[in-house]
Amino acid sequence: MRTIYTPSTITKELEDKLWNDALIVFDTCALLDFYFLTEEYQQIMSDILIAMKDRIWIPAHVKYEFEKNHKKGASNPINEKYSETKIQKNKFVEELKALIELWDKQYYHPFITKQSLQTIKDSLADVEPKIAQIKTIISMQYQDRKKEIQDLKEKDIVGNTINQFNSGEPLSFSEIKKIAEEGRVRYANHIPPGYKDSGTKSGIRQFGDLIIWKEIIRKAKEEKKDIIFISNDQKVDWIITDETNNDKLAEKPNPNELGNPRRELLAEFEEETGRNMWIYSTSSFITKLENIYKPPTPQLELQGKLGVVRDVIEQLVKERNIKRNASESSLLIRCDNCGELFEIDVNDFQFEWQVESSDERAMGPECEYVSYENFKCPSCGQDNDIELHIWEYPMGAFNDQDIDVSNGSIEKSVNLSRFAPFDDYDVCIRCGERAVLNDIGLCENCQNEYDRFINSDD
Repeated sequence: MRTIYTPSTITKELEDKLWNDALIVFDTCALLDFYFLTEEYQQIMSDILIAMKDRIWIPAHVKYEFEKNHKKGASNPINEKYSETKIQKNKFVEELKALIELWDKQYYHPFITKQSLQTIKDSLADVEPKIAQIKTIISMQYQDRKKEIQDLKEKDIVGNTINQFNSGEPLSFSEIKKIAEEGRVRYANHIPPGYKDSGTKSGIRQFGDLIIWKEIIRKAKEEKKDIIFISNDQKVDWIITDETNNDKLAEKPNPNELGNPRRELLAEFEEETGRNMWIYSTSSFITKLENIYKPPTPQLELQGKLGVVRDVIEQLVKERNIKRNASESSLLIRCDNCGELFEIDVNDFQFEWQVESSDERAMGPECEYVSYENFKCPSCGQDNDIELHIWEYPMGAFNDQDIDVSNGSIEKSVNLSRFAPFDDYDVCIRCGERAVLNDIGLCENCQNEYDRFINSDD
């Protein structure tokens, strides 16, 4: 009998037994993620699941959540994958023209010879219409994909497939009340599943995962069946993860158990039902299908096609985990070169602020500060420059900010106010500019000018 001290591992013998006979249960997020597949791969996944439909069962609460969210889920690929903002706002041509204007002034650095400068001008004349053409092609393709997704919503391959599966009877209101009462105790003591929802959801919604869990246990008892649970919810209240970086009180997990079901879930399930269960992500579920599932119809091609489905789902889960676990001080950036999402902690920045501009306004000067950072994409090594801009107005008050990445787009920003250098700057008593002042109230430029005057022969 499993206990909370039994390691979260599965033997090949037990896994083979589960795949031979267990009931397959899907979580809501796993079902909604199928909408990120193109029509071809939605149909492939549908054919496979329908061929297995006698073994698939959907909890009533999962069916409810899916029906409530499936229209939004069908539109998520448009909202998350087909934004043109970064492409259309690309200012390569405008920035190169500004550099050409600078290089035209040959009497100071940076300096480029007339011959090279003319070559650049001629090349830009050729490139500018091509860049405009590229933007147009991308925009038209994105519009086509958006229309295809909208049209696919009418077919709703995913929804029609799920409607063919057996689903559970909803729990009674008195049963849900008991689950909520139990849930308050479980959540207070971080007993899985679902306690992570207590801080992000209210009312009965915070107990959604626990309701699904109780439904699964009830079904396993009734059918005397083992369970394979497919879920892309990789939170610590379902899956063993290493939380020690974010939580000093967290226990360091056994490396061999990372990504496996929580010990408490396995122990509770076996104690309540006398059966076995295991949790798979959709991508690991598809890997198992590739290895052991033989379709009844020869027309169904598995080789290679399921790998595409797995890769799409795997990427979704990876990005969801990055977004969920990102700290308040982290930027989330998507690389323009490889498309990967990654995290950068601004606490690691140097923040060498410089005064960029100062404009006089009604309540004194409005000062803009800029700081420059550089990093490489951890996936492809693409160089990226970050420009951090903050505005001070009135004096000593954080007014605004802007963060620009040269070869990426920001999907989660940070508040730069705590990194503002306002305490270090003041108004020079001579020129009135905002700057770091010396002991007598002069900025560096005015002090240098004063020194030159004192040391002159006149």
